[in-house]
Amino acid sequence: MASAAPGLSDPAPVPIPDGALDPTVEAPEPLGLSTSLEGATGTVEVTVRLAEPSIAESVTDGALAEGKAPSKGVQKAKKDKVAGQQKAFAAQAKKLGVTELGSTQLAANLVAVSVDASKLDDLAALPNVISVTPIARYETHSSTSADPAESGSLAQAIEYVEAAALHDDGYDGSGVRVAVLDSGIDYTHANLGGPGDVDFYNTCFAGASAPVTGACADYFGPGAPKVKGGWDFVGDAWPNGAVVEDANPIDAPGVAPWNGGHGTHVADIIGGRSADGTHLGIAPGADLYAVKVCSSVATSCNGVAMLQGLDWSLDPNGDGDISDAVDIVNMSLGSSYGQDQDDSSFAAANLVHAGIVVVASAGNSADRPFIVGSPSSAPGVISVAQTALPDDLQWVITTDRGITINRSVHQSWSPQPDGVISAPLVRPTDAGGVGCSEGAFSADTAGKIALISRGTCNVSDKALFAQKAGAIAAIIYNNVAGDAPSFSFGSAEPVTIPTLTITQASGIELVTALSSGPVVATIDPATAISLANTMVGTSSRGVTVTDNRAKPDIGAPGAWLSAETATGDEETNFGGTSGAAPVVSGAAALLIDKFSSATPAEIKARLLNAADSSNTTPTATGFDVTPISRIGAGEVRVAPAAAAVGWLAGPDGAGNVGFGIPSVTGVYETTIEASITNTSNKNEKYSFDVSFRDPADEASGAVSVRVTPSGGVVPKGKTQKLKVHLKIDGSKLADWPFDNVGSNGDGTTLNAPEFDGWITATGAGESLQLGWTVLPRKAAEVTAPDSAKVKNGEASLRIANKSRVAAGPVDIFGLTGTSPQLPATDAGSPGSNAAVIDLAATGVRESGSVLQFAMATYERRTVLTYPAEFDVYIDTDNDGTDDYVLYNAEAGGFAATGQSIIYVVDLSAGTQAAYYYNIGGFDSSTQVFTVPTAALGLTAGQTFGFSVYAFDNYFTGALTDAIEGQSYTVGSPKYTPVGSTVLEPRENLTLPVSVADVDGTSETGLLLLYGSAAEDDWGTVVIE
Repeated sequence: MASAAPGLSDPAPVPIPDGALDPTVEAPEPLGLSTSLEGATGTVEVTVRLAEPSIAESVTDGALAEGKAPSKGVQKAKKDKVAGQQKAFAAQAKKLGVTELGSTQLAANLVAVSVDASKLDDLAALPNVISVTPIARYETHSSTSADPAESGSLAQAIEYVEAAALHDDGYDGSGVRVAVLDSGIDYTHANLGGPGDVDFYNTCFAGASAPVTGACADYFGPGAPKVKGGWDFVGDAWPNGAVVEDANPIDAPGVAPWNGGHGTHVADIIGGRSADGTHLGIAPGADLYAVKVCSSVATSCNGVAMLQGLDWSLDPNGDGDISDAVDIVNMSLGSSYGQDQDDSSFAAANLVHAGIVVVASAGNSADRPFIVGSPSSAPGVISVAQTALPDDLQWVITTDRGITINRSVHQSWSPQPDGVISAPLVRPTDAGGVGCSEGAFSADTAGKIALISRGTCNVSDKALFAQKAGAIAAIIYNNVAGDAPSFSFGSAEPVTIPTLTITQASGIELVTALSSGPVVATIDPATAISLANTMVGTSSRGVTVTDNRAKPDIGAPGAWLSAETATGDEETNFGGTSGAAPVVSGAAALLIDKFSSATPAEIKARLLNAADSSNTTPTATGFDVTPISRIGAGEVRVAPAAAAVGWLAGPDGAGNVGFGIPSVTGVYETTIEASITNTSNKNEKYSFDVSFRDPADEASGAVSVRVTPSGGVVPKGKTQKLKVHLKIDGSKLADWPFDNVGSNGDGTTLNAPEFDGWITATGAGESLQLGWTVLPRKAAEVTAPDSAKVKNGEASLRIANKSRVAAGPVDIFGLTGTSPQLPATDAGSPGSNAAVIDLAATGVRESGSVLQFAMATYERRTVLTYPAEFDVYIDTDNDGTDDYVLYNAEAGGFAATGQSIIYVVDLSAGTQAAYYYNIGGFDSSTQVFTVPTAALGLTAGQTFGFSVYAFDNYFTGALTDAIEGQSYTVGSPKYTPVGSTVLEPRENLTLPVSVADVDGTSETGLLLLYGSAAEDDWGTVVIE
C-alpha cells in the first residue's frame, strides 16, 4: 500500500465504535438503488410552480395588517392572470396524461399533479413552468402522554407568560382570527365552547366527510362560539388511503400508536374558552379556524394540503378578495434541517409579506447543529423553541460510589418520586442491557433500581418490564450523545414506578462503576432543582442550514394540559415545540387585539424585544446561559411586549441579528441594518448597547459589536434606521474545530465557538432586546496552481497559505475525475423544493489498510447530512457490473443523531456495513469516504473502476450530477505524494510530485482539499 510521503502525515479517519449503531434501525437504501440512476419510474406526485407572481408576492409588505390591500378589482385581475396561466398549463399538461391534485393561487402560483415519471421533462418544458418538484411531507412536533404529572394548567400558562395583565386590560384576542393548520379541531370539546359530551362528538365525527349540519353546526361556522370555520384538505384515511377533501375539519380520535388530537391541543392553548368561562387559553377571545392538513392516523402532514391551507388562510370565504384573510397562522409542524427551497417556507414567507403573522414550531430534534426545521426557518416566520414548565424539576441521582448526576429528566408518564428512593442498581440481562422483554429482568431486579440502555424498543416498555420484575424505579440512559431526552408513552399498560432518563455519558459512568462492584443509587425529591425558564433538551437548535439565519426566534413553555379530542371535557399532557408555538400564537393574538394595524414585523419585534433573556440550559455542572441559536431572544413575556412604546427590529422580518459563518483571514468587518420605531405621541430618546452571553467571549477581544448611532431622539411615530457593526480579529479566535464533523451530532460543541448576546435599546422607561449571534471561522486561504509540468519524471507544486491568522490543513488525493459546473436553473431557488448537488472533482488515496474517496462540489453545504448524498459505485473486477456501493447517510435515520456515516453495500450479497464516519466540515463543499480495502475485496496491484453520483437526498431523491468511468490501481498511485499536511499562516510549500507509469488509471493530477478554508476549499492540479 502507498503511504504518506516525508513531511506529510497519514489521515486519521474516525471509526464507528462498536455498538454505536442501533441494529434495529434499518439503514436507508442508497438513492442510486432506490430511484435507479435513470430516475424514478411509474406515477409520481409533483408541484409545478408557474411564472406569474401570486397576490401574496405582489402586495406591499404588511399590506393586510395595515389595511392597504389592493382593491377588489386589482386583486381579481391578479388572480385572473394566475388562474389563466394555470388553466393554460392544465390544458397542455392534460396531453401528457397529468392528473391535477390541487392548486394554490394566492399564497403562491403552484399546481400539484400526478404524472408518469417519463413525462417529467416534457412537463418542465411547458410554457411558464418555473420548476417541477416532488411533493413534500412534514411531521407534527408534539410529545404527548396520558399522565398530567408534569403538565401545567393553561391558567398557570396565562400567569407565567404574563398574559393575565392584558386580559385584565380588556385584551383577550377578541376579533383576532387564527388559522390552525394541523389535524383539525374537535369543536365539540368543552374547552373550545362545545357541549363536552362524547356521544355528541361521535355524532359529529360520524359526518366527518360531509358539511357540518344539524346540532353540530352550532359549534362550527360563523355563529359558533369558538371554531368559526375551516376546511379539511386531507380527509381521515391519508396516508393509509387517498386524500379526500371535505368541509368538516373535525379532529379524529387517536388510532394506536398515534395518539391523535394534535390540532385540538394546539387550538386550546391558543384560544380555548369553555362555555362557562372557567377554562381559558392564552387568547380566549380569538376566533379559531380549523384547517386540516395533517393526518388523522399518523404524524404526517401532507405537502399539497399545507400549501392549500396557506392559500385558504389568505381568502377563507374563497371570493378571490384577500381582505378577509386571517390574522395569524399557527403551524406546529415541519421538517428538520429546514431549507429555503422548501415550498411551504416560500408560501409562508409570502403570507408574512402580505401581512399575516405566521408562527411555526422549531422542531423536536434536540440540540444538534443546524437542525431547526422548516417552515419555521423562513424569513419573517416566528420560529418557536420549547422551554420547561415553570414547575418542572431536574432530578438529582447520587450514588455511594461518589457519582452524582444532576441532569436526569423525569418522564411525565411515570409518577414523580414522592419520597427518598435508595436501592442498588441492577442491569437487564439481554444484549446491550436494553431491557426489551420481561425475560430480560431477573428475579434479582425486585426492590432495586433498573439501569437500562435506550434502544431497540419503546422507552416506556422498558420501564414497564422492569416494573413487572419488581423494580422500584427505572433509570434509562441515552445511546447517543446529547441531553437526556423526554419520550412519549407507548405502552399497553401504565407505568407506576418513577422513570428518569440520563445522558449517554452518565449511563456509561454508572455501567463502568457496576462492573467493579455494587452501586447504590439515591433519588431524593428534596434535592430536585427548579427548571423554570430553562431549555428543554429536545428543542431543535439553529442557526438555519440556508443562509445561517438566526433561528429559533423565541422560546415558550410547552407540555401544557390541554383539550384531548373525542373525550368531551378531558385534558391530557401535550408537549414538544408543538405545544410551545401556540403559546406564542396566543401572545401574538393579544398584541394584535391591542395594536390592530401592527404588521407581522412589529408583532414579531415586540415579542422578541420583551422576551426574558435570562433563560438557562442545564449542564453536568449547573446551568449555563442559553445560546441565541437555541432560544432566540428569550422566553416569551406578553405584558411588556404590549406595554412598549418602541420596537427594535433586526433583519429577516424583524428577527434576531445573525451574522452567519464568516471566514476570517485577518480582520473581518460587516454591517447589518436594524431599526427602532417610536409608536408614542411624543419624541423619545434611546441609547443602544451590546452585551455578550459569555463574559469570556467579550474578554477575548476577538469579536466586537456596536450600534450606530449609539443613541439619539426618535421622533414620535417615526422609524430610525440603525446599523449593527461586527468586527472580528482573527488572530484572537480559537482554531476552527469543525473540519471533521461526521461524528459530531452534539450542538453543545457550538457553544464555545459561537459568539452571541443581546442588542439593547434603553429609553422611554423601557428596555428592548434582540439577540445577535455569529459563528466565526478562523480561516486559512490556501492556493495552488491549476497545473504543473512534468520534467524528468517529476513535477513541482508550490502551495501557499495567504491567511495571516490560521494554519491551513491540506489533504492530497489523486485526481480521478472532473465535471463542469452545471448551468443555472430555478432548481435550488427558494420554494423550488429541490437541491442541486453539482459535482466538480473526485479523487482517491490510500492510507495503510483503507481507501479514501474524495468528492468536491461547486457549492458549500452547512451540514454533511443534507441535502447531498454521494454514491460511489465500484466495479472491483472491471467486468462492467458494479460490485459495491459506498454512500453517506445520517446514523439512525433522518434527524436522529446529526452524525454522517459511510455505508458499504455488497451488491451481490445484498449486505451492508458501516466502518467509518464521513469526513467533512460544517459549511464545506467536500466529503471524504473511508472504507477498509479488504471490505471491497481489493488487493495490491488490482485496478478497479468506479463512478460517483450526486443526489438531492432532502427533497427529490433525484440524481443531479455524475462523474463516471474512473479507475484506480491499488498500491500504485500515479502521483505521489498523497496524504495530509498543514501550512502555517503565510507559509509557502514547494511539493515535489513524482509521476509513475501506471496503466489503467484515470488519474490526471492531484485533488487538494483545504481545511478551515475562507473561500475555495478545494483545488485541482492537472499534471502535464
